[in-house]
Order: sequence, then structure tokens, then C-alpha cells
Amino acid sequence: MNARNAVHLALLTLILAGLLTACGPRPEVAVLTVEGPTASPTPSPGPTAPTAQRGGSLTVAIAADVDGLDPHKTVAAATFQITRNLYDTLVQVNPQSRIQPDLATSWETSADGLNWTFHLRDDVFFHNGRAMTAADVKYSFERILDPETASPRAKDYNIITAIETPDDHTVVFTLSEPQAAFLSNLAYGWAAIIPREAADTLRDHPVGSGPFEFVEWVPDSHVKLHGFDKYFLPDVPYLDQVAFRVITDPAARLISLKTGEVDVVPEVPAQEIAGLQEAPGIQLIQQPFNGIQLLAINNARPPFDDLRVRQALNHAIDKQAVIEGAQWGNGVPIGGHMPPVSDFYVDLTDRYPYDPEKARELLADAGYPDGFETTIALPQPYDFHIRNGEVIADQLAKVGIKATLETIEWGTYLEQVYFGRDYTLTTLGHTGRLDPDPFLNRYVSDRKEDYMNYNNPHYDELAKEGSVSHDPERRHEIYAEMQRMLADDAVAVYLLAPLSSVGLRQEVQGWQLYPIDIYDLRTVWKRQ
Repeated sequence: MNARNAVHLALLTLILAGLLTACGPRPEVAVLTVEGPTASPTPSPGPTAPTAQRGGSLTVAIAADVDGLDPHKTVAAATFQITRNLYDTLVQVNPQSRIQPDLATSWETSADGLNWTFHLRDDVFFHNGRAMTAADVKYSFERILDPETASPRAKDYNIITAIETPDDHTVVFTLSEPQAAFLSNLAYGWAAIIPREAADTLRDHPVGSGPFEFVEWVPDSHVKLHGFDKYFLPDVPYLDQVAFRVITDPAARLISLKTGEVDVVPEVPAQEIAGLQEAPGIQLIQQPFNGIQLLAINNARPPFDDLRVRQALNHAIDKQAVIEGAQWGNGVPIGGHMPPVSDFYVDLTDRYPYDPEKARELLADAGYPDGFETTIALPQPYDFHIRNGEVIADQLAKVGIKATLETIEWGTYLEQVYFGRDYTLTTLGHTGRLDPDPFLNRYVSDRKEDYMNYNNPHYDELAKEGSVSHDPERRHEIYAEMQRMLADDAVAVYLLAPLSSVGLRQEVQGWQLYPIDIYDLRTVWKRQ
């Protein structure tokens, strides 16, 4: 059974889910489906694109340094953005959010979803020159699951009860229970396959099978790589060398791009987009991001434990005005906890039209004809969330709700607001994974991520069913109903889905945006 047929048994369509984030838009799209074996990745700007040229070097400006280069021991986005070029995984996700082969050429699953068999390539070499075998796959996942590794991602694979290697190119995983997200979890950078003999030195001297080899890491300065001439895909990579240069100041990153000191700035702030569009020698790539931004409501704290008050809040906020005033027009309004680029997205933007008069009526019905005072917690130093809060406070004042803005340092914010649930309103964002379950299960009443204190037994039941269902049609029904429930219960004010924006020098070609936090440079080349 090939990969496509196998997934018809397990799930045809997986999609984005969400994790808490205070970071800006990342290059993430949404719908996840599964495709069979493919050839090497190729640039895809269009049918008239020029032929890729080989050679040259590329410098990418990054906002934060890596925290080490061991993929099993980090959760930092800055690390995974780079390590995709050093390591490979069993499967990968393409820019259209489709799961494709990587180190595995095909896979199949048992009818009950408990056994997954992967067939590996026989032409993969690690950077130390040794051929990869099934034993390396087994070791890699055992290392992730080993408590001594202290992998922060072990929880994603703790349903694995056994790993067998019938031969050098076959791996069989046995799971304790079906998990709809299992295949997509294998596409993340933290599921990288490593050689056992290099495990102890991966943090500072990574050894993988990726398209680039490690050269050096100078903390707070740069990471340098060069092309791996034994990479298993033909004609990849195009570039000879790559440097990731740490430039923490956003203005300095853009100046470096305009002067040609760097070739790529992967994350352009919304307020800088208009100016960059006019800059000579610069191109801009934009596309919808898989995440969302919202005004979270503590549903357990008066007066927001009253549905009418939460509904009034929704009617009082002009989402398009928030986008224009706080995000310089870079975003699209939403009505639920799912980005519009997702195949599971339900359009609920008309559920609460902007209607200040309706908001005042609801407040009067709830016993607040003159409004009330409240506080909006704002996470520092994330200025785009702070700007959202400032615009929202002005709008709430028009219906009698006086909102005091309280800026809280991020570490304290996590402890007090997110985990401590000590707040009334807060602005925040959520970004994604490759399955809808983690994106929506944060509202399950017994989860620590349910910081909005939502409690609906039927919602909990649906989330449980969706997490294990093999039926793609049923999963769509489940997650559509869950989105509608959140909207009907006015659990939050779902504001907007932002855009991802990448600035590049004109000579840079083949840069693509992915639905997970990676910069995949296999497709990138430079006009000479």
C-alpha cells in the first residue's frame, strides 16, 4: 500500500492546529493532505521562471540566535528554522501543506491505526559519511523518548510503545492508541533522524543527513553552513554556502537588506511593508499565516461569566478597524479559532457584526446599562498585541466599557495570565501545528491550556472523538461544530489572521513559505 492509499485508512486530511505564541507571523499555510513519492523540491514561482543557477552564497538575517543545534532538545523556532537544512525527517510538508516522503519513500498503517510501517530510502548518508539505516530511525525516537534526553517534544511521541526494524530499510511503530496527528508529527524538525555516534555533540557540532553541512556557530553572531555533496536528492542544494546572521533590531535588519549586506529578511514587521515595497532592488513575498490573533476572555470571571456581556464585547469591536489601526492593514478578519487558510476553517465572520448599539442593549440586559470598568493585559514586548489592545480599548469606551491597559513582561505574563488565569481580558496570538486537534483542544475543560476557562462537556466529547477519528469527513464535521460552539458561546473575540511577509534581494529566487517554522533552502538560488 503506498502513502496515499495508506492515509485513506488513517486520515486523508490533516491540518493546522495551534500552539500559544507571542511571536510575529511565521511562514505558515494551512491545509494538510498526503501525497505519494515525489522528485526533488524545485522552485515554483511559475511556468516562466528562469532556470535555477548553481553556486553562490546566501545570507539570511534572523531575529534571534539558536539555543543549540540539537533538534531533540529545543523548542526554539529560531533553531528549527535553521536545522531543517542540517537534518531530515521521515516525512516532510510542502508549501501547499501536503505531507510527502523525505527519508521514507512510502508508508502504510494498519486498519486500527496502531501500526505504522515506513520504507526508507537506501541512498541516504550522514555528513560523517556513514549510510543511514533503520537502526538510526529507531535510535532517534528512542532518544527523544528517553527521560535522560529531557526532550521537550517527547510528549508528542509517548504513544509509541515499540519500534521494530525488520531490515535496514524498514521501520515499524506500534502505538498505544490511534492518533490522528501521528503522521504529521513526524514532519517537524524535532523528529529529525540523527546518527547515534554524533548524539553527544549535536548541540555545537550537528551531524545530520540534510542538504547542508555545519561549518560554525558563533553565538549571538552567525551560523554558517555549506552544501552537502552527498545529499540524496539530485541537484540539491543549489547554493554553495549559507550564513544565518543574528540581527536582533528590526530596523537594522531592513537596512542590511536594502544595502545588500544580507539577502533575505524572513519576517518583515507590518509597519515596514509599505516602505519595503518601494525600495529598489527588493522583492516582497506575502501570504496568509496559519495563526490567529484574538482578545481572550476569562469566561469564569464576572462580568464575563455572563454570555450577554461576552456577546456585547464581540459586537463592540470593529475588527477591520483593528487591522487598519494596529496592523497597517496586514490581516484578514476572522470569526473563530481557525485561520482562513485551513481546510477546516468555517467562516463565522458575520456571527457578530460591528454594532455598538446592539452591544449597549446586551450590556443593559445583563445589568450594566452604564457599562463597567475592566483591565486588558498586554504581553510585553510584543508590540502588535499591544497595538491591538490599544485600538480595542478605544472601541470599548464607546459602549461604556472603560478598559485600563496593563503591560506585563512576557515571563510574568505566562505565569500570571496564561497559566495562572489571573486576568479578565488579554490580547494574544496562537500559531499552528499540522493537525486541528491541538489547535482546538486548548478549550477542553481539563487542559492547562484552557486559559479562557471554557467549560462545555459536549465540546470536550467532540475534541476526544476528533483526536482519534480515522474518518476525514467526520473530522471535518467535528471541527466545524467545535468552531461554531466557540462562536455561539462568545468564548473570545476572534480578531484577525495576519500575513507572513518576507523581504528578499531581487537576485534571490526560489524562496518558499511553509506551514511549519522552517527556512528550507533546498529550493533557493541566486542569479549570478
